[in-house]
Amino acid sequence: MQSALAVTKEMSASGIQRNTYIYNILIDGWARRGDVWEAADLMQKMIQDGISPDIHTYTSFVNACSKAGDMNRAMTALEEMASLGMKPNIKTYTALINGWALASYPDKALTCFEEMKQAGLEPDQAVYHCLMTSLLSRATVAKNSVYTGILKISKEMSDLGFSVDLGTAIHWSKSLGRLEAVPTQLTNAVEKVFPPSWYSYKRNHKTLDTNDDMDSDEEDGADFEVLDESLHFRPSE
Repeated sequence: MQSALAVTKEMSASGIQRNTYIYNILIDGWARRGDVWEAADLMQKMIQDGISPDIHTYTSFVNACSKAGDMNRAMTALEEMASLGMKPNIKTYTALINGWALASYPDKALTCFEEMKQAGLEPDQAVYHCLMTSLLSRATVAKNSVYTGILKISKEMSDLGFSVDLGTAIHWSKSLGRLEAVPTQLTNAVEKVFPPSWYSYKRNHKTLDTNDDMDSDEEDGADFEVLDESLHFRPSE
């Protein structure tokens, strides 16, 4: 992609009118790449043009910050939203949770999740998936609050009737295998959201390799990408 400012210059030269809709699409494009600098340039240019960013603009920008690991800037954007009387929506919170998860701060991801619910927003299955992946992948080195979080999120998912696919179940089971040599409370709680096919798989694979490459940080990052498409700006939203 060209630089953000180069795109706006070409638009001016072509007589294309820039508005909130156009800027949101451009900022979202850079958010998909995790290029927070170009997204920031576009937001600045947008304001210079006298066009006010809306909730979609800020959500795309927060998503760019989260993908780039710049959570300080993401939180600053949230403060700007508050100063404008703008409240985060479920996609804004989802981007934040995804960012804290990718940055290996499961406690903060869990706190953000609770703040979202306190704001009256109902988490969807993608949010639960991201949060649980974060908690499981970091639980070996995290505080007891993460263990409590795993139990709590498992129960909420089960109560809501949410379940995961077999691939996710296998991945989560490997994390659980590192936490519990003998399956006990955590494993029993998380397995409640596994699909029926998990149990036949488990019978056929009694010994799971807990050191599989699937448990690498790269795999964790790939799991968080299930949220990616749900975060992007769409004209009808």
